[in-house]
Amino acid sequence: MVTNVMDWIASLPLWQASLIIFVAVACRAQSTYWIGRAIQAGLLKTKWGQKRAESAEKSGGVTAIERFGLPIIPLSFLTVGFQTLVQLGAGLIGLSWLRYSLAALPGYIAYGIIYAAGGLSLFRALATGSIGLLILFIIIVLVLMIAGHILMRYIKRENS
Repeated sequence: MVTNVMDWIASLPLWQASLIIFVAVACRAQSTYWIGRAIQAGLLKTKWGQKRAESAEKSGGVTAIERFGLPIIPLSFLTVGFQTLVQLGAGLIGLSWLRYSLAALPGYIAYGIIYAAGGLSLFRALATGSIGLLILFIIIVLVLMIAGHILMRYIKRENS
């Protein structure tokens, strides 16, 4: 018997699990993009917003898109947290829906496959209490955090 959605998705064949996760991440990313577009449209119509729009547009996601271009959009799906900033940033700069969607498509696909193939297995292993996998997971998270920190320092140094 399936006790939760994660178990149900994990029990599906890889292609079905990937497809479900693909649709979920596409909906989430598109929602975030459209929130950015709504903020951009609303901010630019107010005096308060016009004064602050320039500094708001220079936040993390917008800066990354301006610096690295459209390839940062699908690459952001390999991160946690930064992904949302990039999707919001794409909306804030008013990137057209078609260009954004085409740029994000490889990210949706990669996210769906990676999460369905490895992410759910890791989740299941951690839930069953596998100490070895827990240690491996902690090491991977630490390596990714250090790499992210180094990347952010590099970006800040290049911008100053």
